[in-house]
Amino acid sequence: MSDVALVRNPDMFERLPDAGLGKTARDVFDILQARQEPAGLVRITQKELAQRLGITVPSVSRAIGDLKDRGLVHPRTVHGKVQIHPLFAAYESAAHMVNHLKDQSTHLWPLNFPGKTVPLPAGTDPRSGTSFDPDPDGGEDAPLPEALPTLRLAG
Repeated sequence: MSDVALVRNPDMFERLPDAGLGKTARDVFDILQARQEPAGLVRITQKELAQRLGITVPSVSRAIGDLKDRGLVHPRTVHGKVQIHPLFAAYESAAHMVNHLKDQSTHLWPLNFPGKTVPLPAGTDPRSGTSFDPDPDGGEDAPLPEALPTLRLAG
């Protein structure tokens, strides 16, 4: 999990209610969102999720199945690792998000919201263009983050 404030695509999060997630699936997705590394990788087991939510592992497994069915997480997960869909993942910066989505090696699997058309980014390639402008000032360099103070252990 990163200590950096992460950026998300607001256009896609406005569409999240269209997924029709049940309470448990939404709770699991919320934890995955909170625990993700930049670009959507989450290192957490179903047992940890179950303990965190106070529910059984089979309930978590069903919730993750729902998230997979809707495309919010990658259909193939490795034990202890879940990948959030790149359009719903968080990134270190808006530029990082756009570059990741434009990269032809980024795998965008389908979103399957029941009874709803999920508008992916405009254009023939789902990696190109959204109404979200990550660089409204036209390319001006972003300021460097302030250096964090050096911490010493007392004792």
